[in-house]
Amino acid sequence: MKVVVLGGAGLTGQCAVRDLVESGKVSEVVIADIDLQKARKIANDIPGGNVSAAPVDLRNRKETANVLKGADVALNSASYYFNVDAMEAALTAGAHYVDQGGLSFLDVGHDLTAFKQMQLNDRFKEAGLTALLCMGNCTGISNIMSRYVVDKLDSVETIRIRDGWKDFTKGAPPWLVTWSIDTLLDEFAMSAVIFENGEFKEVPPLSRKEVVNFPEPVGTQEVYLTRHSEQITLPFSFRNKGIKNVNWMEGGPGFLETKALADAGFRSNEPVDVDGMKISPRKFLLNLLARGNLLGYPSDVTVDEYEAARVEVVGERQGKKAVYTIDWIGRAKKEWGADAGEYLVGISSSVAAQLLAQEQIKEKGVVLPENCVDPKTFLTELTKRGIRIIETVSTELA
Repeated sequence: MKVVVLGGAGLTGQCAVRDLVESGKVSEVVIADIDLQKARKIANDIPGGNVSAAPVDLRNRKETANVLKGADVALNSASYYFNVDAMEAALTAGAHYVDQGGLSFLDVGHDLTAFKQMQLNDRFKEAGLTALLCMGNCTGISNIMSRYVVDKLDSVETIRIRDGWKDFTKGAPPWLVTWSIDTLLDEFAMSAVIFENGEFKEVPPLSRKEVVNFPEPVGTQEVYLTRHSEQITLPFSFRNKGIKNVNWMEGGPGFLETKALADAGFRSNEPVDVDGMKISPRKFLLNLLARGNLLGYPSDVTVDEYEAARVEVVGERQGKKAVYTIDWIGRAKKEWGADAGEYLVGISSSVAAQLLAQEQIKEKGVVLPENCVDPKTFLTELTKRGIRIIETVSTELA
């Protein structure tokens, strides 16, 4: 089994690579990245397994397809800006495809067929290939957890997805970015899409706030609405259950500080004049953070951070109202230098890639996690990787 990880030198890509190697089920892993020097260093640092590095620029689809030749699966961990490019390359190479998310950012509109990635459905089907989208943590694990719970109910009214984190790392800067800064700035710049009373609505980002009591050690966190894929896909996937509401909120330390940068203008790509030079505020911020070593944790600290996510489903079972909640809690993978979010995204995309390569996902075409991944199989794999899962059921509405 051969898997090529596109963007494999990135924060989540490295986790996917390491999990693929440690699974013992993958005979060859290729770290394909625009930064070949970094990719080679990571490959050399991973003990055991057949791991190599290759240069790739996803903007060059022909070059990417050449890198993917002979691969069973293309695992795309690069920015969602390049999802369609990566899918086209996978089609050319004849490889299954899985990415870590970003569907709802690609187009305006709330019809799944309007999204560029979904428009490749017929071509993947004709090729006998599967393209599994949105296979990270949230989205990804959240979609599969939703399926797991929805299948236990006769009808569904509401799905609420919440995500929070807490950092105990010693010696790290008081503020740093451990996620794609482009993704974060987009979430703060774009309206949040929610499904409410049976209709899609666009509301301002962070326009609502909740206080959520996550399992310890994450504990109490303030969470806010941002744009995400689940509230786009789940209403379609579960429409036969009568679903009326789907929404997503996230928050934790550093979240509002990042929003302050976005509000100050750094979310914009529109060049501004600085002493006669045109500079993009967003690109300037990215370069400034890189120079200050604020993209990811410093190499000399031991990461000690947790992330908790929750799916809460309100519906009916056997004629009675029920609230079914499932929490999952991840911890930083210290030996990989990865925080909990990076670890959760990396391992979930790795598991999905392995299921694809083993033909355990039968559906062909462009598919979503909630419609093709067996929840029990997937939850078992999460548990093997140290993810704590808590299920609760109540007949009393909160």
